[in-house]
Order: sequence, then structure tokens, then C-alpha cells
Amino acid sequence: MTGNKTALKRIFAVYCVTLGFAGLTGCASVSSASAEALLIRDADIFDVTDGSVQEADVLILDGRFSAVEDTITKYPSGTRIIEANGLALLPGLIDVHTHWTGMNGADRASIASDLLKAGVTTATDFHSAPESFESKRAYHKTIQSPHVFYAARIGVPYGHGTEWGDEHITKVIFSAREGQAAVESLLPYKPDAIKVFADGWRYGGVVNLTSINEDALEAVVDTASAAGLPVFSHTVTVEGGKIAAEGGVTAIVHAIQDADADEELVSLMQEHNVLYSPTLTVYEPFEHELAEMSKVAAAMVLYRQERSRANMRTFLDAGIRVALGTDQGIDNNPFGEADLRELELMVDFGLTPAEALQAATRNSAAVLKLEDDRGSIEVGKRADFILVDGRPWDSISDIRNVKHVFVDGVQVVADGQMTKPQDSGRPSATPAQAAIDDFESDDLTTKYGARRFKTYDGGLPRSEVMLGRVERVGGGKALHMSATMALKDDPFAFATLPLSPGEFVPVDASAFTGVRFEARGSDTYDIILSSTSGEGEHSFVAGPEWKTVEFSFASLKGEGGAPLDVSELLDVSFGMHAQADQSVWLEIDNVEFY
Repeated sequence: MTGNKTALKRIFAVYCVTLGFAGLTGCASVSSASAEALLIRDADIFDVTDGSVQEADVLILDGRFSAVEDTITKYPSGTRIIEANGLALLPGLIDVHTHWTGMNGADRASIASDLLKAGVTTATDFHSAPESFESKRAYHKTIQSPHVFYAARIGVPYGHGTEWGDEHITKVIFSAREGQAAVESLLPYKPDAIKVFADGWRYGGVVNLTSINEDALEAVVDTASAAGLPVFSHTVTVEGGKIAAEGGVTAIVHAIQDADADEELVSLMQEHNVLYSPTLTVYEPFEHELAEMSKVAAAMVLYRQERSRANMRTFLDAGIRVALGTDQGIDNNPFGEADLRELELMVDFGLTPAEALQAATRNSAAVLKLEDDRGSIEVGKRADFILVDGRPWDSISDIRNVKHVFVDGVQVVADGQMTKPQDSGRPSATPAQAAIDDFESDDLTTKYGARRFKTYDGGLPRSEVMLGRVERVGGGKALHMSATMALKDDPFAFATLPLSPGEFVPVDASAFTGVRFEARGSDTYDIILSSTSGEGEHSFVAGPEWKTVEFSFASLKGEGGAPLDVSELLDVSFGMHAQADQSVWLEIDNVEFY
């Protein structure tokens, strides 16, 4: 910054405009419907390619940077002109490790808002069923949102990432052949990346889980790479890092914490151009947490932090590129705030403020294989950018002063607030149809076009559940579920019939009275209807002969006898809670609303 204009005023004036910043007196709210021609004057532009700062003008046309010059005098009629008066202009932040969870009551709209207000204009989604990608992409077009980069998940038997028993979200593989098949089965859902839970080390405090076989990881990487997809690995150990690097992953997306990185690991990461995103925020120890731990546990946490800090220095010295990732949405790691804190921790761990900003923009774009599209202020690139009050390349905490945020050249944050209220965190419900599933379809989907899946107790050990179709006497097929319950308290097993792909778009069954189905079994079972606001359930008895069972919606009660809201239903499940080591079975057919 030259300092010879009006930088100290930090006034965000708007001239010759058709629309002004929301919240300024006499200015209309900015519409996010489409990108307008936009000229930013007198901004301090941080060049993430070389760390320099230039006081210049920026012209945005059709959502892309059209010109970056000392002074721009030619621009289309009607262009909105913004006098930045020395505010810092940087590329939008890119988070390569985000879990869009319901943590602390969050929904997709609130998460989008939190990320945008922190200056995040692109974020991954590591927490969605591949079946839901299409509907979530459509939903995000209806709200103000960062670009969302969807990663399909792959884990290993009894490995991390599979503890929930959620095989509709995480594919489970053991061999190279299964690794190839898993990626190929995911491609129809158009993932943007593959996330592999490769390392089973559980931080020295609990029993370790299993890790991936080297040939299986290589098969995943080879198959994903052939489809043009980056591969990220959950890796937290030195030996796991070697397997990940030699396997050719694009990035390791956690800190290496079990030991000091050795020359072999560094060489492999250099050879295979592996980027490193240590997610420092999710591991940051707090005094009150350490005080509540045993001395052994607290010592292990501090040991891991020491290794993480030392390894960051080693990787930086070796020229390994660092990227921004937070693991936000996990362990109370707050959305948006996690990104700002991650940048501060990067500096604390050895990066300069300028290097941290480069990590959060250019390097993160490289992790996503998007460096030709975004991540720097260059002509032709996507106009995702932020305006900040301060000099974050000198003092990284100035990044907390994000004032204005633009996605594709459209303003979504003005003076630190969203430019318009967000809609609901979920799409509006669609009208329910009567038929839910008759199990005749060979593609294993319900009448709502969604794949059936099994729901069972998480953790280890866990129950073993199998779903399949069987022939009925007289013709037609039915669903057969069999399970061997785990040796644990309260094991359970259910067959779940989603009412939309990935259970993201709810259905409104208010036009119906209840649910009807046919059942055959040898015990007492439960039917559970899940909605966006809770569950309603009822028990039923099934014997060796087929019988028709029906329940009115009014009879399906939630916790404490709460009525079921059928205006936003997500799925129907059949199964039971049982005794440890008990073997159970159930057959279901012709499930419908009536």
C-alpha cells in the first residue's frame, strides 16, 4: 500500500452505481440473482502468487476478474463503482476440510452464512451421502452460499470414518479390487473429490482402528485420478503419511502427530507433490480441557501438539505446500470462526502471515485442482474475493475484519452481515406419493428413487446386518433383513427406506392418514418414521405368516409422546433393538401411505 490516497479513512463509498452496499443510507440492497459489472477502486490488492501488495483498481465482468490495473478508466455503462479507499482486497478463503453437520443446531443455510461472513467462498463437504449431492447442489443455488465441493467418502472395515455404521455415506473397502469398484460406483453421483479414511491411529488415547491396505489406496487414487478427481486422506501418523504419499494422494488433510517426520516421509511428499492441511483448530488444546483430563491424557495431547508443530516446520523447510482446512463441524469446531483461527494458528506454527494467506487461497485451490479457476486475483479467474479492514499480510488477525464478501462477483456480505436473509436450511417438502416400496426394482431403490440402506448401532463392536430381496410364494419380491446383534448394550438393526435420495428433500404426507405394510418374522419389531423435527414409532408383532399391518400417523409417537410432524418426512425404518448376540430376521413388503 502506498498510503498516499485515502487509505486511513477506511470509508466504503459508492458512486455512479445502480445498487449500493446493504446497510448504507440511501443505498438499495444488493441482489444476488446475477453478477453485475463492478469496478473496485483504490484497493490494496494482495497478490498470493508472490506476496506483494499493489494499490490498484479491479474490474469484474460476468463474475470474472476482467482487469487489474493501477487506474481503470474504461468500463461498461452502468458499472457499479466502489471506492475501497485502501481496504485490503484478497481472494476468498478456501477451506478444504469442512463437515456440514447439524452441530449445535446448525443447518446448511446457517453454515453457509457463517462461512461467508468469515470470508470463505469455497468449502468442501465431507459429510454428505453421494445420493444427496444433486439435490444439495440444487438447494445451494437458492441461497447465498460459498461454492460447495462435494467429497465422497471411502473407509475400511473397522476403520475411522465408518464408526457410525453409515455405509450409505461411507463406502467400505478392503482390497484393491474393492477400491476400484467403490470409486466407479461413486462416479454417477458426480463427486468433486474422494476422501479416504486411511489411518486408524486414534491419537494415543484409545484403542486404534484399522488402516487401509496400500494396494487398496493405490487403486482408489488411480481410479479417481483417471476420472480427474483429487483424493484426500485422513492421515495422522508418519507411517500413514508414507502410505498416503506413495499412494499418490493429492493432500493429507490432518496433522502428522505421532512422531517427528523423517526424511523418507518428506521425500515421498516432495516426490508426489502432496499438499498438507493440518487442521490445527480441531486439535488446539484449551486449558480448561486439559485440566479435566488425566495427567497421562493431557501429556499425550501436549506431545501431539509438539510433534505437529515440529512437523509443520519440517514440511515448510522442505517446500511442501500447506493449505487451509479446519475439520469444522466436528468436536464443536465452530463454522467460520474455525477458518479465522486456523490462519492464526498457522502463523503460530511457523508460517508468515503472507504464507498463511497463500495457503488459504492459492494452495487450497491447488488441493481442489481449481487453481486455474480461483484462488488469486488474476484476469480470467472467478471473482470470489473479500475486502478486509487491515493488513492481514502483516498481522494475520486482521483477517477477522472481513467487511465485504463477493462470490462470482455478487456481493453476499456487506459490513459484516449477509446482504439478505437466508432461506430455510432445507428445501421445501414435496408432496408424498402413496407407494413407498414394493421391492420389485432391481436397482435397489425405493419408489422415491432412493437407495435402501441399513441402520445399526455404531462404534465397535457393532451388529452385523444384511439386506436382500427374497422371492415370495405366489410371485413378487420382498425385503429380507437378517442381523446378528453385537456383544454390547442395546444393539439394534433396522432397514431404512429413504423418501428422497440421500434423505435431503423431505416429503409432505399430510394428505394421507398413516402407513401400511406387510410383514413376516419371529419377534416384536418397531416401525419408525423420521421427520426433520423428530421421530414417531410403534411396535408390531410379526409371525411366520405374512400379515398386513397399518398404523395411523396419530399413533406414531416420539419421545415423551410427542406427535409426529408428517409434513416433512425423511424415511421409514423397520427393525428392532435386541439382546446382545441375538440373531434376528424380518421380511417386509408393499410399504405405502394410505
